[in-house]
Amino acid sequence: MIRQRESANSPSKGNGTSSSSTNGRPKSPSTQKRSGGSQRPPLFYLCFGAFVGIVGYASLRPHSKSCSMDVALWNAAGSDGNAIVTITTPPQYYAYQPDIKIKASKRLFSKMPKGKERNFYAHMSKICHPMVRALRDQGWHKVDKKEDARVIYTYVRETKSYPTLKSWQRYNHIANTAAWNKKDNFASGFRRYHEETGVNPYFLPETFDLTVSKEKEEFQKRLFEEGGLDRPWVLKEPNVNQGKGITMLGPQTDELKNVLKFVADQGRTRYIIQQYICNEMTWQQRKFDVRVFWLVASMDPLIVLYIDGYVRIGNADYDESDFSNTRNHLTTHTFLGEEGKASYEQLNQKLVDHVEEHPELKATLPTDPATHVRNQFKESIGMLVDTFKKDTFKTGPPLAAEDGFEFYGADCVLDNELDMWMIEAQDDTGMDEDHYFRLEMHHQIFYGMGLVLAEIWDKQAKGLPILPLKNAGKWEVVYADGWRYKYDEYERSKNKKSCGLK
Repeated sequence: MIRQRESANSPSKGNGTSSSSTNGRPKSPSTQKRSGGSQRPPLFYLCFGAFVGIVGYASLRPHSKSCSMDVALWNAAGSDGNAIVTITTPPQYYAYQPDIKIKASKRLFSKMPKGKERNFYAHMSKICHPMVRALRDQGWHKVDKKEDARVIYTYVRETKSYPTLKSWQRYNHIANTAAWNKKDNFASGFRRYHEETGVNPYFLPETFDLTVSKEKEEFQKRLFEEGGLDRPWVLKEPNVNQGKGITMLGPQTDELKNVLKFVADQGRTRYIIQQYICNEMTWQQRKFDVRVFWLVASMDPLIVLYIDGYVRIGNADYDESDFSNTRNHLTTHTFLGEEGKASYEQLNQKLVDHVEEHPELKATLPTDPATHVRNQFKESIGMLVDTFKKDTFKTGPPLAAEDGFEFYGADCVLDNELDMWMIEAQDDTGMDEDHYFRLEMHHQIFYGMGLVLAEIWDKQAKGLPILPLKNAGKWEVVYADGWRYKYDEYERSKNKKSCGLK
Protein backbone atom coordinates (compact mmCIF):
# COMPACT_ATOMS: atom_id res chain seq x y z
CA MET A 1 0.00 0.00 0.00
CA ILE A 2 1.65 3.24 -1.13
CA ARG A 3 0.66 6.33 0.76
CA GLN A 4 1.56 10.00 0.75
CA ARG A 5 2.26 11.64 4.07
CA GLU A 6 0.30 14.84 4.55
CA SER A 7 3.13 16.51 6.42
CA ALA A 8 6.37 15.70 8.13
CA ASN A 9 4.53 15.37 11.45
CA SER A 10 1.38 13.52 10.39
CA PRO A 11 1.11 10.02 11.90
CA SER A 12 0.69 7.02 9.62
CA LYS A 13 -2.23 4.85 10.56
CA GLY A 14 -1.74 1.11 10.91
CA ASN A 15 -4.50 -1.45 10.41
CA GLY A 16 -5.79 -4.25 12.54
CA THR A 17 -3.62 -4.68 15.62
CA SER A 18 -0.74 -2.65 14.26
CA SER A 19 0.57 0.15 16.42
CA SER A 20 0.59 3.76 15.24
CA SER A 21 3.86 5.41 14.38
CA THR A 22 4.98 8.90 13.48
CA ASN A 23 6.82 9.34 10.22
CA GLY A 24 9.49 12.01 9.89
CA ARG A 25 11.28 13.95 12.60
CA PRO A 26 9.25 16.53 14.57
CA LYS A 27 10.41 20.05 14.09
CA SER A 28 12.10 21.65 17.06
CA PRO A 29 9.70 24.06 18.80
CA SER A 30 10.41 27.64 17.93
CA THR A 31 11.47 29.92 20.71
CA GLN A 32 8.52 31.91 21.93
CA LYS A 33 8.35 34.86 24.37
CA ARG A 34 6.50 34.53 27.60
CA SER A 35 3.96 37.19 28.57
CA GLY A 36 6.53 38.89 30.74
CA GLY A 37 8.88 39.25 27.78
CA SER A 38 11.39 36.60 28.95
CA GLN A 39 12.09 33.45 26.95
CA ARG A 40 11.88 29.88 28.17
CA PRO A 41 15.08 27.94 27.60
CA PRO A 42 15.02 25.57 24.57
CA LEU A 43 15.48 22.59 26.89
CA PHE A 44 12.07 23.31 28.44
CA TYR A 45 10.29 22.97 25.10
CA LEU A 46 12.24 19.85 24.21
CA CYS A 47 11.27 18.10 27.45
CA PHE A 48 7.68 19.35 27.30
CA GLY A 49 7.30 18.14 23.67
CA ALA A 50 8.71 14.73 24.51
CA PHE A 51 6.29 14.40 27.47
CA VAL A 52 3.27 15.33 25.35
CA GLY A 53 4.33 12.95 22.58
CA ILE A 54 4.73 10.00 24.94
CA VAL A 55 1.41 10.60 26.67
CA GLY A 56 -0.38 11.10 23.36
CA TYR A 57 1.09 7.94 21.84
CA ALA A 58 0.26 5.83 24.90
CA SER A 59 -3.35 7.06 24.99
CA LEU A 60 -4.11 6.81 21.27
CA ARG A 61 -2.36 3.62 20.14
CA PRO A 62 -4.59 0.53 19.81
CA HIS A 63 -3.90 -2.05 22.51
CA SER A 64 -3.43 -5.66 21.54
CA LYS A 65 -1.87 -8.71 23.09
CA SER A 66 -0.68 -9.99 19.72
CA CYS A 67 2.70 -9.08 18.36
CA SER A 68 2.81 -6.37 15.72
CA MET A 69 5.26 -4.69 13.42
CA ASP A 70 5.14 -1.76 11.00
CA VAL A 71 7.85 -1.25 8.44
CA ALA A 72 7.98 2.06 6.60
CA LEU A 73 10.11 2.06 3.48
CA TRP A 74 11.09 5.30 1.79
CA ASN A 75 10.52 5.56 -1.91
CA ALA A 76 13.88 6.87 -3.09
CA ALA A 77 12.43 7.70 -6.48
CA GLY A 78 10.09 10.30 -4.97
CA SER A 79 11.48 13.80 -5.34
CA ASP A 80 9.91 15.00 -2.11
CA GLY A 81 10.65 11.87 -0.10
CA ASN A 82 7.02 11.55 1.02
CA ALA A 83 5.96 8.36 -0.77
CA ILE A 84 6.26 5.31 1.45
CA VAL A 85 5.02 1.73 1.57
CA THR A 86 3.74 0.57 4.94
CA ILE A 87 3.84 -3.12 5.73
CA THR A 88 1.89 -4.43 8.70
CA THR A 89 1.96 -7.73 10.51
CA PRO A 90 -0.70 -10.11 9.12
CA PRO A 91 -3.64 -10.50 11.50
CA GLN A 92 -4.68 -13.84 12.89
CA TYR A 93 -6.74 -15.25 10.03
CA TYR A 94 -9.18 -17.91 11.09
CA ALA A 95 -9.75 -19.65 7.79
CA TYR A 96 -11.43 -23.04 7.67
CA GLN A 97 -9.39 -25.86 9.18
CA PRO A 98 -10.33 -29.54 9.31
CA ASP A 99 -11.61 -30.78 12.65
CA ILE A 100 -9.13 -33.63 13.00
CA LYS A 101 -6.71 -34.44 15.81
CA ILE A 102 -3.34 -35.35 14.39
CA LYS A 103 0.04 -35.58 16.09
CA ALA A 104 3.60 -36.35 15.14
CA SER A 105 4.55 -40.03 15.28
CA LYS A 106 6.62 -39.28 18.40
CA ARG A 107 7.81 -36.30 20.40
CA LEU A 108 10.28 -34.43 18.24
CA PHE A 109 13.18 -32.13 19.17
CA SER A 110 14.03 -34.29 22.20
CA LYS A 111 17.75 -34.04 21.39
CA MET A 112 17.85 -30.31 20.65
CA PRO A 113 20.62 -28.59 22.65
CA LYS A 114 19.51 -25.78 24.92
CA GLY A 115 20.28 -22.31 23.68
CA LYS A 116 19.76 -23.17 20.00
CA GLU A 117 15.96 -23.17 19.96
CA ARG A 118 15.72 -19.79 18.17
CA ASN A 119 18.86 -19.91 16.01
CA PHE A 120 18.79 -19.85 12.22
CA TYR A 121 21.34 -19.97 9.43
CA ALA A 122 20.57 -18.39 6.06
CA HIS A 123 22.24 -17.44 2.82
CA MET A 124 22.15 -13.66 2.58
CA SER A 125 21.05 -13.57 -1.05
CA LYS A 126 18.03 -11.40 -1.87
CA ILE A 127 15.94 -14.54 -2.40
CA CYS A 128 16.27 -15.32 1.30
CA HIS A 129 15.72 -11.79 2.60
CA PRO A 130 11.92 -12.04 3.16
CA MET A 131 12.32 -15.09 5.41
CA VAL A 132 15.32 -13.58 7.20
CA ARG A 133 13.32 -10.42 7.95
CA ALA A 134 10.42 -12.43 9.33
CA LEU A 135 12.56 -14.67 11.54
CA ARG A 136 14.49 -11.74 12.97
CA ASP A 137 11.30 -9.87 13.86
CA GLN A 138 9.93 -12.98 15.59
CA GLY A 139 12.94 -13.18 17.88
CA TRP A 140 15.17 -15.60 16.00
CA HIS A 141 18.93 -15.07 15.96
CA LYS A 142 21.12 -15.50 12.89
CA VAL A 143 24.24 -17.63 13.41
CA ASP A 144 27.29 -18.15 11.21
CA LYS A 145 27.51 -21.93 11.45
CA LYS A 146 24.91 -24.40 10.26
CA GLU A 147 25.62 -26.76 13.15
CA ASP A 148 24.40 -24.09 15.60
CA ALA A 149 21.08 -23.49 13.80
CA ARG A 150 17.68 -25.05 14.36
CA VAL A 151 16.52 -23.63 11.01
CA ILE A 152 18.73 -23.80 7.91
CA TYR A 153 17.44 -21.65 5.05
CA THR A 154 19.21 -21.62 1.68
CA TYR A 155 18.19 -20.69 -1.83
CA VAL A 156 20.22 -23.38 -3.57
CA ARG A 157 19.22 -26.95 -2.76
CA GLU A 158 22.23 -28.51 -1.03
CA THR A 159 21.52 -32.23 -1.31
CA LYS A 160 24.81 -33.10 0.35
CA SER A 161 23.41 -31.55 3.53
CA TYR A 162 20.54 -34.05 3.86
CA PRO A 163 22.50 -36.86 5.57
CA THR A 164 24.53 -34.49 7.77
CA LEU A 165 21.62 -32.77 9.49
CA LYS A 166 20.97 -33.28 13.17
CA SER A 167 17.64 -34.78 14.17
CA TRP A 168 16.46 -31.45 15.65
CA GLN A 169 17.38 -29.31 12.63
CA ARG A 170 14.91 -28.23 9.98
CA TYR A 171 16.11 -27.58 6.43
CA ASN A 172 13.96 -25.69 3.92
CA HIS A 173 14.51 -28.19 1.10
CA ILE A 174 12.80 -31.57 0.80
CA ALA A 175 14.30 -34.42 -1.18
CA ASN A 176 13.09 -35.65 -4.59
CA THR A 177 11.00 -32.72 -5.77
CA ALA A 178 11.93 -33.85 -9.29
CA ALA A 179 9.06 -36.32 -8.91
CA TRP A 180 6.69 -33.45 -9.76
CA ASN A 181 8.85 -30.43 -10.64
CA LYS A 182 9.69 -31.93 -14.05
CA LYS A 183 6.86 -31.46 -16.54
CA ASP A 184 6.80 -35.10 -17.68
CA ASN A 185 6.78 -36.47 -14.13
CA PHE A 186 4.11 -33.94 -13.19
CA ALA A 187 1.78 -35.16 -15.92
CA SER A 188 2.49 -38.88 -15.49
CA GLY A 189 2.00 -38.65 -11.72
CA PHE A 190 -1.48 -37.20 -12.11
CA ARG A 191 -2.30 -39.79 -14.75
CA ARG A 192 -1.29 -42.54 -12.34
CA TYR A 193 -3.27 -40.92 -9.53
CA HIS A 194 -6.39 -40.85 -11.72
CA GLU A 195 -5.98 -44.52 -12.62
CA GLU A 196 -5.43 -45.61 -9.01
CA THR A 197 -8.06 -43.49 -7.24
CA GLY A 198 -10.62 -42.61 -9.91
CA VAL A 199 -10.25 -38.94 -8.90
CA ASN A 200 -10.03 -36.69 -11.93
CA PRO A 201 -7.45 -33.86 -11.81
CA TYR A 202 -9.83 -31.63 -13.76
CA PHE A 203 -7.48 -28.64 -13.56
CA LEU A 204 -4.72 -30.31 -15.59
CA PRO A 205 -4.78 -29.72 -19.37
CA GLU A 206 -4.90 -32.90 -21.44
CA THR A 207 -1.27 -34.06 -21.64
CA PHE A 208 0.64 -36.87 -23.35
CA ASP A 209 4.25 -38.00 -22.92
CA LEU A 210 5.42 -38.60 -26.49
CA THR A 211 8.38 -40.69 -25.34
CA VAL A 212 6.06 -43.29 -23.78
CA SER A 213 4.74 -45.71 -26.41
CA LYS A 214 1.27 -46.09 -24.90
CA GLU A 215 0.74 -42.34 -24.54
CA LYS A 216 2.14 -41.71 -28.00
CA GLU A 217 -0.46 -44.07 -29.46
CA GLU A 218 -3.21 -42.44 -27.43
CA PHE A 219 -2.22 -39.01 -28.71
CA GLN A 220 -2.12 -40.21 -32.32
CA LYS A 221 -5.69 -41.49 -31.92
CA ARG A 222 -6.73 -38.26 -30.20
CA LEU A 223 -5.19 -36.20 -32.99
CA PHE A 224 -6.44 -38.00 -36.09
CA GLU A 225 -9.61 -39.75 -34.90
CA GLU A 226 -11.05 -37.63 -32.09
CA GLY A 227 -10.85 -34.08 -33.40
CA GLY A 228 -7.47 -33.19 -31.94
CA LEU A 229 -6.39 -31.51 -35.16
CA ASP A 230 -9.05 -28.85 -34.60
CA ARG A 231 -7.41 -27.67 -31.38
CA PRO A 232 -4.10 -25.93 -30.68
CA TRP A 233 -1.41 -27.81 -28.73
CA VAL A 234 1.80 -26.92 -26.91
CA LEU A 235 4.92 -29.02 -27.45
CA LYS A 236 7.31 -28.88 -24.47
CA GLU A 237 10.72 -30.16 -23.52
CA PRO A 238 9.89 -31.26 -19.96
CA ASN A 239 13.15 -30.52 -18.17
CA VAL A 240 13.73 -26.86 -19.04
CA ASN A 241 12.09 -23.73 -17.63
CA GLN A 242 11.81 -19.97 -18.14
CA GLY A 243 9.87 -20.23 -21.39
CA LYS A 244 12.49 -22.36 -23.12
CA GLY A 245 11.77 -25.50 -25.12
CA ILE A 246 8.16 -24.50 -25.91
CA THR A 247 6.54 -24.54 -29.36
CA MET A 248 2.95 -23.55 -30.17
CA LEU A 249 1.19 -25.76 -32.71
CA GLY A 250 -1.91 -24.22 -34.29
CA PRO A 251 -4.92 -26.32 -35.35
CA GLN A 252 -4.78 -28.00 -38.77
CA THR A 253 -1.20 -26.80 -39.32
CA ASP A 254 1.47 -28.92 -40.95
CA GLU A 255 3.54 -28.63 -37.77
CA LEU A 256 0.76 -30.26 -35.75
CA LYS A 257 0.06 -32.97 -38.34
CA ASN A 258 3.75 -33.91 -38.44
CA VAL A 259 4.59 -33.46 -34.76
CA LEU A 260 5.09 -37.18 -34.11
CA LYS A 261 7.63 -37.40 -36.92
CA PHE A 262 9.38 -34.30 -35.59
CA VAL A 263 9.70 -35.85 -32.13
CA ALA A 264 11.01 -39.12 -33.57
CA ASP A 265 13.67 -37.23 -35.53
CA GLN A 266 14.96 -35.54 -32.35
CA GLY A 267 16.39 -38.77 -31.02
CA ARG A 268 16.79 -38.84 -27.26
CA THR A 269 15.18 -35.46 -26.54
CA ARG A 270 12.09 -35.94 -24.38
CA TYR A 271 8.82 -34.20 -25.25
CA ILE A 272 5.35 -33.87 -23.82
CA ILE A 273 2.43 -32.31 -25.66
CA GLN A 274 -0.32 -30.46 -23.85
CA GLN A 275 -3.63 -29.11 -25.01
CA TYR A 276 -3.60 -25.32 -25.27
CA ILE A 277 -6.09 -23.55 -22.98
CA CYS A 278 -8.59 -21.71 -25.16
CA ASN A 279 -10.93 -18.85 -24.34
CA GLU A 280 -8.43 -17.48 -21.84
CA MET A 281 -9.20 -14.46 -19.74
CA THR A 282 -6.95 -11.54 -20.65
CA TRP A 283 -5.56 -8.57 -18.75
CA GLN A 284 -5.96 -5.45 -20.87
CA GLN A 285 -5.88 -7.62 -23.99
CA ARG A 286 -2.77 -9.46 -22.81
CA LYS A 287 -2.26 -13.01 -21.66
CA PHE A 288 -1.67 -13.52 -17.93
CA ASP A 289 -1.17 -16.27 -15.42
CA VAL A 290 -1.44 -16.49 -11.64
CA ARG A 291 1.33 -17.73 -9.42
CA VAL A 292 0.06 -19.06 -6.09
CA PHE A 293 2.14 -20.41 -3.22
CA TRP A 294 2.04 -23.43 -0.95
CA LEU A 295 4.00 -24.56 2.08
CA VAL A 296 4.84 -28.06 3.19
CA ALA A 297 5.05 -27.14 6.87
CA SER A 298 5.55 -30.66 8.21
CA MET A 299 5.92 -34.22 6.97
CA ASP A 300 5.28 -35.85 10.36
CA PRO A 301 2.35 -35.48 10.05
CA LEU A 302 2.06 -34.17 6.49
CA ILE A 303 0.56 -30.67 6.66
CA VAL A 304 0.35 -28.34 3.66
CA LEU A 305 -1.00 -24.79 3.46
CA TYR A 306 -1.98 -22.42 0.64
CA ILE A 307 -1.67 -18.64 0.29
CA ASP A 308 -2.58 -16.18 -2.50
CA GLY A 309 0.15 -15.04 -4.87
CA TYR A 310 0.21 -12.52 -7.70
CA VAL A 311 -0.45 -11.99 -11.42
CA ARG A 312 2.14 -12.11 -14.23
CA ILE A 313 1.15 -10.30 -17.42
CA GLY A 314 2.60 -10.77 -20.91
CA ASN A 315 3.75 -7.84 -22.99
CA ALA A 316 2.12 -8.58 -26.35
CA ASP A 317 -1.49 -8.32 -27.47
CA TYR A 318 -3.09 -11.72 -27.18
CA ASP A 319 -4.58 -13.41 -30.26
CA GLU A 320 -5.95 -16.95 -29.93
CA SER A 321 -6.15 -17.29 -33.71
CA ASP A 322 -2.42 -16.70 -34.31
CA PHE A 323 0.11 -19.29 -33.16
CA SER A 324 2.93 -18.25 -35.47
CA ASN A 325 4.85 -16.55 -32.63
CA THR A 326 5.34 -18.64 -29.50
CA ARG A 327 6.57 -15.73 -27.38
CA ASN A 328 3.25 -13.92 -27.78
CA HIS A 329 1.67 -16.77 -25.83
CA LEU A 330 4.07 -16.57 -22.88
CA THR A 331 3.70 -14.43 -19.76
CA THR A 332 7.32 -14.51 -18.56
CA HIS A 333 10.81 -14.71 -20.01
CA THR A 334 9.68 -13.34 -23.37
CA PHE A 335 12.67 -10.96 -23.63
CA LEU A 336 10.37 -8.48 -25.37
CA GLY A 337 10.58 -5.74 -22.77
CA GLU A 338 9.18 -5.38 -19.29
CA GLU A 339 6.46 -7.84 -18.38
CA GLY A 340 3.68 -6.68 -16.11
CA LYS A 341 2.77 -7.70 -12.57
CA ALA A 342 -0.38 -7.19 -10.51
CA SER A 343 -1.42 -7.98 -6.96
CA TYR A 344 -3.92 -10.65 -5.96
CA GLU A 345 -6.24 -7.89 -4.74
CA GLN A 346 -6.29 -6.50 -8.28
CA LEU A 347 -7.07 -10.00 -9.55
CA ASN A 348 -10.02 -10.27 -7.17
CA GLN A 349 -11.43 -7.00 -8.48
CA LYS A 350 -10.92 -8.14 -12.06
CA LEU A 351 -12.86 -11.34 -11.35
CA VAL A 352 -15.78 -9.35 -9.94
CA ASP A 353 -15.72 -7.00 -12.92
CA HIS A 354 -15.57 -9.95 -15.31
CA VAL A 355 -18.77 -11.44 -13.91
CA GLU A 356 -20.48 -8.07 -14.07
CA GLU A 357 -19.54 -7.88 -17.75
CA HIS A 358 -20.75 -11.49 -18.29
CA PRO A 359 -23.84 -11.83 -16.06
CA GLU A 360 -24.62 -15.25 -17.54
CA LEU A 361 -21.77 -16.62 -15.38
CA LYS A 362 -23.56 -15.84 -12.11
CA ALA A 363 -25.81 -18.87 -12.40
CA THR A 364 -22.80 -21.17 -12.91
CA LEU A 365 -20.79 -20.09 -9.85
CA PRO A 366 -21.36 -21.78 -6.46
CA THR A 367 -20.04 -18.69 -4.65
CA ASP A 368 -18.60 -15.25 -5.36
CA PRO A 369 -16.02 -15.06 -8.20
CA ALA A 370 -12.93 -14.50 -6.01
CA THR A 371 -13.76 -17.35 -3.63
CA HIS A 372 -14.66 -19.61 -6.57
CA VAL A 373 -11.24 -19.18 -8.16
CA ARG A 374 -9.37 -19.44 -4.84
CA ASN A 375 -11.21 -22.68 -4.00
CA GLN A 376 -9.98 -24.20 -7.25
CA PHE A 377 -6.42 -23.18 -6.42
CA LYS A 378 -6.74 -24.76 -2.98
CA GLU A 379 -8.23 -28.02 -4.26
CA SER A 380 -5.56 -28.37 -6.94
CA ILE A 381 -2.74 -27.96 -4.40
CA GLY A 382 -4.34 -30.47 -2.06
CA MET A 383 -4.67 -32.99 -4.87
CA LEU A 384 -1.09 -32.37 -6.00
CA VAL A 385 0.17 -33.23 -2.52
CA ASP A 386 -2.04 -36.33 -2.36
CA THR A 387 -0.66 -37.42 -5.72
CA PHE A 388 3.03 -37.16 -4.83
CA LYS A 389 3.04 -37.72 -1.07
CA LYS A 390 4.74 -41.12 -1.38
CA ASP A 391 7.37 -39.79 -3.78
CA THR A 392 8.45 -36.57 -2.10
CA PHE A 393 6.64 -35.53 1.05
CA LYS A 394 7.99 -38.12 3.49
CA THR A 395 10.62 -38.39 6.19
CA GLY A 396 13.58 -40.76 6.21
CA PRO A 397 16.71 -41.18 4.08
CA PRO A 398 18.37 -39.25 2.61
CA LEU A 399 17.04 -36.73 5.16
CA ALA A 400 18.72 -37.27 8.55
CA ALA A 401 16.53 -34.71 10.33
CA GLU A 402 13.25 -35.81 11.90
CA ASP A 403 11.27 -33.49 9.64
CA GLY A 404 11.62 -30.71 7.06
CA PHE A 405 9.71 -27.96 5.29
CA GLU A 406 9.68 -26.15 1.94
CA PHE A 407 8.00 -23.24 0.19
CA TYR A 408 6.72 -23.82 -3.36
CA GLY A 409 4.76 -22.14 -6.15
CA ALA A 410 2.29 -23.15 -8.87
CA ASP A 411 1.49 -21.40 -12.16
CA CYS A 412 -2.11 -21.35 -13.34
CA VAL A 413 -4.26 -19.71 -16.00
CA LEU A 414 -7.96 -18.80 -16.00
CA ASP A 415 -10.41 -19.03 -18.84
CA ASN A 416 -13.40 -16.76 -19.39
CA GLU A 417 -15.67 -19.21 -17.58
CA LEU A 418 -13.51 -18.76 -14.45
CA ASP A 419 -12.17 -22.29 -14.68
CA MET A 420 -8.61 -22.64 -13.42
CA TRP A 421 -5.88 -24.66 -15.15
CA MET A 422 -2.62 -25.59 -13.45
CA ILE A 423 0.23 -25.48 -15.94
CA GLU A 424 3.05 -26.53 -13.61
CA ALA A 425 4.28 -26.53 -10.03
CA GLN A 426 7.58 -24.93 -9.03
CA ASP A 427 10.16 -25.77 -6.38
CA ASP A 428 12.17 -22.67 -7.31
CA THR A 429 10.21 -19.46 -6.81
CA GLY A 430 11.79 -16.09 -7.59
CA MET A 431 11.24 -13.49 -4.89
CA ASP A 432 11.94 -10.26 -6.74
CA GLU A 433 10.78 -7.11 -4.98
CA ASP A 434 10.51 -4.76 -7.95
CA HIS A 435 6.94 -3.73 -7.05
CA TYR A 436 5.73 -2.34 -3.72
CA PHE A 437 2.87 -4.82 -3.54
CA ARG A 438 5.42 -7.64 -3.60
CA LEU A 439 7.06 -6.27 -0.45
CA GLU A 440 3.71 -6.48 1.31
CA MET A 441 2.95 -9.89 -0.19
CA HIS A 442 6.31 -11.31 0.90
CA HIS A 443 5.77 -9.98 4.39
CA GLN A 444 2.39 -11.68 4.66
CA ILE A 445 3.78 -14.92 3.26
CA PHE A 446 6.94 -15.23 5.31
CA TYR A 447 5.82 -13.64 8.55
CA GLY A 448 2.88 -16.03 8.53
CA MET A 449 5.18 -18.91 7.58
CA GLY A 450 7.40 -18.22 10.57
CA LEU A 451 4.40 -18.29 12.90
CA VAL A 452 3.05 -21.51 11.37
CA LEU A 453 6.37 -23.36 11.61
CA ALA A 454 7.07 -22.24 15.19
CA GLU A 455 3.61 -23.34 16.34
CA ILE A 456 3.86 -26.74 14.66
CA TRP A 457 7.33 -27.36 16.06
CA ASP A 458 6.23 -26.40 19.56
CA LYS A 459 3.30 -28.83 19.38
CA GLN A 460 5.50 -31.60 17.94
CA ALA A 461 7.93 -31.17 20.84
CA LYS A 462 5.11 -31.36 23.41
CA GLY A 463 3.20 -34.20 21.75
CA LEU A 464 0.13 -32.02 21.24
CA PRO A 465 -2.42 -32.12 18.39
CA ILE A 466 -1.18 -29.94 15.53
CA LEU A 467 -4.57 -28.58 14.45
CA PRO A 468 -6.17 -26.16 14.69
CA LEU A 469 -3.39 -23.66 14.04
CA LYS A 470 -3.87 -20.43 15.99
CA ASN A 471 -1.26 -18.32 14.22
CA ALA A 472 -1.66 -19.15 10.54
CA GLY A 473 -1.78 -15.56 9.29
CA LYS A 474 -3.34 -15.77 5.83
CA TRP A 475 -2.15 -19.33 5.22
CA GLU A 476 -4.95 -21.90 4.78
CA VAL A 477 -4.67 -25.64 5.42
CA VAL A 478 -5.33 -27.67 2.26
CA TYR A 479 -3.83 -31.02 3.28
CA ALA A 480 -3.48 -32.68 6.67
CA ASP A 481 -2.46 -36.31 7.17
CA GLY A 482 -4.69 -37.76 4.43
CA TRP A 483 -7.41 -35.12 4.54
CA ARG A 484 -7.41 -32.73 1.59
CA TYR A 485 -9.48 -29.69 0.78
CA LYS A 486 -12.31 -30.44 -1.68
CA TYR A 487 -14.42 -27.95 -3.56
CA ASP A 488 -17.48 -30.22 -3.57
CA GLU A 489 -19.93 -27.53 -4.71
CA TYR A 490 -18.15 -27.18 -8.04
CA GLU A 491 -18.35 -29.33 -11.16
CA ARG A 492 -16.55 -28.25 -14.29
CA SER A 493 -18.31 -28.17 -17.64
CA LYS A 494 -16.99 -30.75 -20.09
CA ASN A 495 -17.89 -28.64 -23.12
CA LYS A 496 -14.96 -26.25 -23.38
CA LYS A 497 -14.52 -23.94 -26.34
CA SER A 498 -11.80 -24.47 -28.91
CA CYS A 499 -9.77 -21.71 -30.56
CA GLY A 500 -7.39 -21.03 -33.40
CA LEU A 501 -9.65 -21.76 -36.36
CA LYS A 502 -10.67 -18.71 -38.34
